[in-house]
Amino acid sequence: MVYLFGATDAYQLLKIPALINHFMLHRSENPDITFAQFFKMHYNGKITVDADFEKDMQLPFKTHETECCTGIATVLPAPIQVKIKDAEPVSPEYNIINDAVPVYLIPSSIFQPPKV
Repeated sequence: MVYLFGATDAYQLLKIPALINHFMLHRSENPDITFAQFFKMHYNGKITVDADFEKDMQLPFKTHETECCTGIATVLPAPIQVKIKDAEPVSPEYNIINDAVPVYLIPSSIFQPPKV
């Protein structure tokens, strides 16, 4: 709520009672005035300086009393350039796997005479 009423124009909603009081003042002067006519008189067109100008400026959304100014400094990154090289031809490699064990490496039994 503090941020809403402090950093935005929502604080103007707190001035609604002043709007109603000012409308009732105009209504007492001219009983035929409607709220739409009152609204058009005060919010549409040029600002007229008349006897109740100061009260007109106290109506909601007639003036902006606070300013909220923020600045953001950004540094745009340099564009990224990606160079894609053409694919080099790949020569196929064939790995020959020979699972066959030579006969001389197969032991005939576990117990063998010593070899010199």
